Amino acid sequence: MSQTPSPAPGQRPFNCGKQGKQSSNMTIQPGSQIRITPQEHDPTSKVNVRNQFGAIITGCDLNNLDEADFQAIQNAIYVHSVVIIKGQHDLLPINQYDLIKRLNPEARAEHGWGTSKEAQENTGITRLKWYTIPGTPAVQMFGHGYPGDDHYGLKGITMQGTSHDNYHAEALPKENIARGRLVTTLRSVRVPKGPPLTVRWDDGSGRTMKAQAGATAFYSNAQLYDLLTPEEKLLADNSYGETAPYPFVWTGNGKLDVNELPPWSVDKVYKYPMVWVNPVTGKKGFQVRAEAVRKLYLRSAPGAKYCVIEDPEQIRIWLNGILDRIIVPGYINIPLVEEGDVGGIHSATEYPEAYGVRTVHQCHIASSTPPLGPHDSTSTNG
Repeated sequence: MSQTPSPAPGQRPFNCGKQGKQSSNMTIQPGSQIRITPQEHDPTSKVNVRNQFGAIITGCDLNNLDEADFQAIQNAIYVHSVVIIKGQHDLLPINQYDLIKRLNPEARAEHGWGTSKEAQENTGITRLKWYTIPGTPAVQMFGHGYPGDDHYGLKGITMQGTSHDNYHAEALPKENIARGRLVTTLRSVRVPKGPPLTVRWDDGSGRTMKAQAGATAFYSNAQLYDLLTPEEKLLADNSYGETAPYPFVWTGNGKLDVNELPPWSVDKVYKYPMVWVNPVTGKKGFQVRAEAVRKLYLRSAPGAKYCVIEDPEQIRIWLNGILDRIIVPGYINIPLVEEGDVGGIHSATEYPEAYGVRTVHQCHIASSTPPLGPHDSTSTNG
């Protein structure tokens, strides 16, 4: 007998019908000169050290990456989730692409969002404008300001960064931006320079934390899974989320009827497991893009009938009840980024104009395979 899944305590019932420091715990990979140092988190941090969240990699040259070094980097990504590869000031865009392509050789050789005019026009709420570096269609330049007269063949371009106005109902006063009180939300060629910014939670909690201008805030989806109750884990292990077509257009316009979106086809609508299983470590992570999900397929056991939730308000309340547990300062990891670093450094973080130009090269290709869920046959968890 199937049952309607129960919400978390305090949630409505469904209607079915900080910046880290470098640790001394350094490892040297066999056959490789690479050194991998797990991040040492602030003593006040709630980041679970068991999850080994975050690492710094030194001792490699991505322009001349041999197989031993590549294998060490690939393993570090699976183990630490967020890695920063230091000292890549001279990295050529084509070699940045080569690293990502080696991680998934079957993936299409283009940026995950595409490079067409149509793709540029359908970024929705992000309002992103990117520039394809000539000869490397999967590597895009993002940032804010003027990167130079000729940047790898891109000439006379002044970049406009994403503004918090695109995301928030009420814009911050300009004087708050100028003094660095901001709302937050991958080679770093140029980084903004200035004192740390204050990130404020505008939910009445009074929470704040410091962040480097232009840096990215991460949380561990493995730790988020650990924060679930046993009942929630059972539900998440057996459930799926379906994203909307053109998800950022959809969510950026008040979650439109899908018939009001740009032309789309059913084969471009994806349903993913709520829980992804790391194929190397076997750890489970709660991975749901709350802003992009249009439907939830909930059940607490394999083979049970799904409870399909389509009401945006119910979806928002349920997912926020989970995500709000980890989107708090103690669980957030903001690695320090320097010019020449390569990592998962993609950010919509705003900063005062006086901090200067920010230039990043993002290489992002869509995976050729879907994520593994707890019950996928190839999953390490069976």
